[in-house]
Amino acid sequence: MKITCIGHSGFAVECSEATLIFDYYTDERGVVDSILARAKRIHVFVSHSHRDHLNHDIFLWKDRYPIERYVIANECRRKLMRSMDLAAYPFTFIHHDEDFADGHIKVRAFNSTDAGVCFLVDIDGHSIFHAGDYNCWHFMPENTPADVKKAMGDYHVILQAIATYSPAIDIAMFPVIPNIGGDFAYGARQFLATINVDLFLPMHTWNRYREAFDYDLYRNPAHGTCRGLRPGDTIEYGNE
Repeated sequence: MKITCIGHSGFAVECSEATLIFDYYTDERGVVDSILARAKRIHVFVSHSHRDHLNHDIFLWKDRYPIERYVIANECRRKLMRSMDLAAYPFTFIHHDEDFADGHIKVRAFNSTDAGVCFLVDIDGHSIFHAGDYNCWHFMPENTPADVKKAMGDYHVILQAIATYSPAIDIAMFPVIPNIGGDFAYGARQFLATINVDLFLPMHTWNRYREAFDYDLYRNPAHGTCRGLRPGDTIEYGNE
């Protein structure tokens, strides 16, 4: 499979069975059209309704490309109802702890520490995790110690649910956000300490690549690889 960073938290994963697009926001390197044009079927994922994860341009793709399904956090439904006819699109709205499957993919949605959900997708014999805005959201120095304790507790409840369901994941796209200050890599470090991830891709970096791609802050030396992709960068996985 071929993985392309579109930008911010947006990724394309081209598999033999389908092409997956996660949380499309911006395409500053102009890579999306060529990816969609060569796809035989496309599943588009939206983890939540924040504008940097839900770009309405994705709905223009329906009449140009072979869109199989929009798999969207149920939290987005009310917002979309205000501006479009939901019945005109192949939508699947999904809550946390719910599943979706068709002949090509299997999807499990988990809760988030922010809006919406995060996704675990099984396809082509591989597991792919996209965190959306699931992270340990403790902003320093603004948060009180009680705020930080609660953020960590909420984070670990969901992390244990993910690890119980899937203790090993092939590919994980996960926020590493220097903007939150303090130990901004805490969420990524705990995720990699708990789940055996073969390929970890930091995202949502707000272009602070030098800090976010400092893998010594979070990688687990016992297993797996961390790779930082900038918009337009690609990596091949599982083709050997």
